[in-house]
Amino acid sequence: MKKVLFTGLVVGLGAIVACQAPASKAEQKAEKPAKKMSKEEKFRAALAKQDKYQKACSNEKQLIPEGISIEQFKKDMLATIKYPEGGVVGDWKKGEKLFGDPKKGGKGLGNCYACHCGDPSIIACGNIGPSLTGYGKSGADPKVTYQRIYNPWSVNPCSAMFRFGVHGILSPEQIAHITAFLHDPNSPINK
Repeated sequence: MKKVLFTGLVVGLGAIVACQAPASKAEQKAEKPAKKMSKEEKFRAALAKQDKYQKACSNEKQLIPEGISIEQFKKDMLATIKYPEGGVVGDWKKGEKLFGDPKKGGKGLGNCYACHCGDPSIIACGNIGPSLTGYGKSGADPKVTYQRIYNPWSVNPCSAMFRFGVHGILSPEQIAHITAFLHDPNSPINK
């Protein structure tokens, strides 16, 4: 008798569950916990959402959005830049790690050596961008260096260089550290 009652109860509950309307898509989404995006996923999502500037830069015949001058383009790109509270020049030793000294076992978050040479003792470096060896002796303004790293398009529209700050690859503080690495006279780049 107990077995029959239990079986009947299970069958009855199964029928109730089977007769329920399926959850709506909104309810299904609400039930699933939101997946935290990795930095790479955020970066790829940002690239997928091209603004009018990216669309223009991706079009070899257009290069800048229609009806916008190069001066306006640069001004609009300058408006995207966020500055760190402590100023645009941080700690050069932290900047060295971010730059990615291959002798010290790292690519660094910036992975700058993939495109640039820096420390003259490092011969395994990229040549896509200019050499940055002796950069601090060039007389470059640290604020412009910071802007060039945060959003290179503010200085050189449609540059091939990553827009590290715009896409959140590097924080304003991290960019300030790389700026310090490029400018500090004690940095290996300037020896």
